Amino acid sequence: MVTEGFAPACHDWAAAQQADASFVWPKSLRVDQMRGTSRIMEMTWSFAAPDGRATFDFVSGDAGWSCRWRRIGDHIVYEGP
Repeated sequence: MVTEGFAPACHDWAAAQQADASFVWPKSLRVDQMRGTSRIMEMTWSFAAPDGRATFDFVSGDAGWSCRWRRIGDHIVYEGP
């Protein structure tokens, strides 16, 4: 899922930022903007026990944009993302 879906979507997200264009994440990745934040994203890959969830954001550096994983685990990742 990461190399086939998430990584290419991150590349497309970075290209949209460079072009000052809007970007819509592929629905299959279940990525959304986290409520109450301006830059933190949330992702769900499993709703079954154990559930799989993560929060992440993007940081800009000399080499361009990088994805920074903030918390990975179950539903508790949403507390203090």
